[in-house]
Amino acid sequence: MTVEDDARCDHPEVAELSPARRLGAALGRMVAFRRHRPGFADVGAADMRLLWLLVQDGSMTLAEVTEAVGLERSTVSRQVSCAVDAGLLSKARVRGSSAYRVDVTPEGRAAFERAAARALELIDLAMAEMGADAALRLVELVEEFVDVYGRQLADDPAGPGCAGTP
Repeated sequence: MTVEDDARCDHPEVAELSPARRLGAALGRMVAFRRHRPGFADVGAADMRLLWLLVQDGSMTLAEVTEAVGLERSTVSRQVSCAVDAGLLSKARVRGSSAYRVDVTPEGRAAFERAAARALELIDLAMAEMGADAALRLVELVEEFVDVYGRQLADDPAGPGCAGTP
């Protein structure tokens, strides 16, 4: 089965899923589409996440990046090191501290802008195919969902981490 075949939601097994599962499956397919398109962007998902964060919020310490992306420190450190090696990010020791400050290089900013432009171009094309009214409604629903989802996470008594862990 191809990614395109899997994207169809008229499969009986997809139609029988709960709305939450269908949404999760749809978002997963959206990510899979990007992963299965060689040359889609000149940066991978991990690099794009780091670039997006640092372009949006500016220079951060490695600890701040770790907290912002919500991954293990070792994972973030490895991802940052790979992005530094690729010339996308720079990392320098904070004067008088053991902390490192991470920032976007000019090459990283250019790569981010190219990747973001391509992704937004495809989103624009998909939304145009949907029609203006449906596209606007989609944006409104996603904005509403993200707000409600954020409140649910903030109110979650389990807090961060895995369910059942202290």
